[in-house]
Amino acid sequence: MTTRSKRKSETPVATVAAAKKRIENSWTMFVKDSLLVNSNFSIITLPHPGTGKPAKYCLDDENNKIYEIVTFDEPHRSWFVGETVKSDGSVQMVTLVNPLFLVLPRLKEQCVNRAIPLEDLLSEKGYDKILDFVPNLDNIGDLKGPADMKAYKYNEEKTLTWLEDRVRRTAKVLRQKNIHVTSGATSATFVTSNIKNDNIDEEFYLKYAFGMVSEYLQDDIIELLEKRFDFKPDLIETIGNKRKSEIENIEPSKRIKCEPDVDVKQNGFDFSDKSFSEVKKEKPLTAKEKARQKAASGTKTISSFFTKK
Repeated sequence: MTTRSKRKSETPVATVAAAKKRIENSWTMFVKDSLLVNSNFSIITLPHPGTGKPAKYCLDDENNKIYEIVTFDEPHRSWFVGETVKSDGSVQMVTLVNPLFLVLPRLKEQCVNRAIPLEDLLSEKGYDKILDFVPNLDNIGDLKGPADMKAYKYNEEKTLTWLEDRVRRTAKVLRQKNIHVTSGATSATFVTSNIKNDNIDEEFYLKYAFGMVSEYLQDDIIELLEKRFDFKPDLIETIGNKRKSEIENIEPSKRIKCEPDVDVKQNGFDFSDKSFSEVKKEKPLTAKEKARQKAASGTKTISSFFTKK
């Protein structure tokens, strides 16, 4: 009797622990069906080309493509899975990435003054998995020696030319997809705009696309690439008939800035008693606001009912 009762008490505990562990370690991922039916589908970890931090990538051997796993996470989110609640409410999404972005940091670091065979360049653990996904490095390097050796040396001019072309092609797609790229838009959120693309300057799309491509680049390459585009320091939207000249003619709000008289003492600062204020011009009330104030006269606020009497 003792043995049976002991087994009964142990079994539920083990089952609950296993179920909890399985739910907490699970992912919620949006992925194409073609990847799931791929028998060679695998996930690897590589340093992100822009930040150097570990990132997850999916390898599609059948179609010879690499996908980056991007996490979309917001606070106070959870998933209901069957009869359980998954506390991690993040969503994993896969996006196509060019393998040259993953190889570029290594080529730039090791192949500036010498040529290294591609197989040796990607011999480190993790990178050896993507060797078959990189046919050549002609867009970012120069081939040295026999062609079958595939030894490459980093070429900065080729790299910048290739990246510039990627930015322009991305900008073209953004315009075709009617993506909102004006003020308020971020590279992490794609919003379809109702504004006609013909009224938006091309530079907006280029700058937006430049930000997207820069996510996969190191800071020094970003600076060199930015010089090629020579973006305006203060980019002003040009939509419809509202031109830049019209915006510049708008008189800015005037403010009177009062600076205190400061006496520097041994233990700090001693400010004078001069009061500092900002002079603001009162905005005239509209007819609707005047009517609302007149209707509210003589009434009490909600908070007045909760005061101590």
